Amino acid sequence: MRVSSIVSAYYAEPYIEGRILNLQQQTLRPQIVIVAQEKSVEAKIAEGMLNGEDVLIDTPDIPSIYGAWNLGIEAARGEYITNANSDDRLASYAIEFLASALDRNPNHAVAYADVDIVEDLTGGFDFAWRTGYFQWAEGGFDELMKFCFLGPQPMWRKSLHDKYGPFDASFQSAGDYEFWLRLAAHNETFYHLREALGIYLRRPDQAEARFNSDGTAWKEIELVRQRYS
Repeated sequence: MRVSSIVSAYYAEPYIEGRILNLQQQTLRPQIVIVAQEKSVEAKIAEGMLNGEDVLIDTPDIPSIYGAWNLGIEAARGEYITNANSDDRLASYAIEFLASALDRNPNHAVAYADVDIVEDLTGGFDFAWRTGYFQWAEGGFDELMKFCFLGPQPMWRKSLHDKYGPFDASFQSAGDYEFWLRLAAHNETFYHLREALGIYLRRPDQAEARFNSDGTAWKEIELVRQRYS
């Protein structure tokens, strides 16, 4: 098994079926690991769609997103891990391209690509109307201290968690940023694919928007930077 995709499927009823289909239709089909609240609509949808080596993890409550990712990583069998946000979609070849980048560059810890922004998922990656894009920066620890440039759809080596531990589940929005800085502080490096391999749905009710509006995101970013300064 080369890749495991972790899906935190909370408050995701409108998106979870399309997310699973998008992963199932990848040219390199990943193991799909869904983490969802037991007896939820999301869990029922996933149960009816998953097969083979896919995994559904039921939780009695709703953990932080990084707590959910940690549960998924424990169940993952892939050499590489990617998070698959419920309301994002990937090009059909995205998983293959990211995994191939890590295959070709064994000294890099994480591969990431640029991302197009949409306001509606209609048409999927191929046909959804683009309203913007994230063309990410590149660099190491110094650059990462200024800005989290790995984006929402990276792929990383599962073995990194054996070396550096899990995501810090106490964070609500900056747990991935903290982990990438943890890697960079140990001189791990990142590989940038300079093309858009996914679409990011911008919507007012998403967790990121909530954490930005109440100040949680900026407080956590500063806490992370203090931890590594």
